[in-house]
Amino acid sequence: MTLVNGVTLALALLGAVLGVINTWHALDKSRVKLRIRPKHAIPFGGTDARLNFCIEITNLSAFAVTVEEAGVALDSPDKRLAYTSPVLIDEGGWPRRLEPRTSVTIYGQAPSTNGLRLKCTYATTSCGVTKEGTSPAFRQMAKRSG
Repeated sequence: MTLVNGVTLALALLGAVLGVINTWHALDKSRVKLRIRPKHAIPFGGTDARLNFCIEITNLSAFAVTVEEAGVALDSPDKRLAYTSPVLIDEGGWPRRLEPRTSVTIYGQAPSTNGLRLKCTYATTSCGVTKEGTSPAFRQMAKRSG
């Protein structure tokens, strides 16, 4: 192999690797990415004392998404407890359109599971994508409830 052939081969391999990376990056940009964080809520002031649980939903996508449903998934298949009319501090509407890098926090009562174990929290977008999330606070609540 001559020096010219070696350099040509190296440049061809570099181009192939960069092409794969560029394709992966383009596919990754078109995915819906949400961060779902369940938290304990501490009511204060004139707030309803029953609002002791919240779910923070952050849009990490490169485009806007509309969150239509959020709630808690149970350990039984297809069992979910959705917050149909969540309390929003900013008094905005629900379902909520989230621009890139924005978030919304919904408040409600800690879920009553009727003996089933809590699995995680979830959020579903208008395009049908469901993302799940958990946290140390949620695991603590799940341990207490089940």
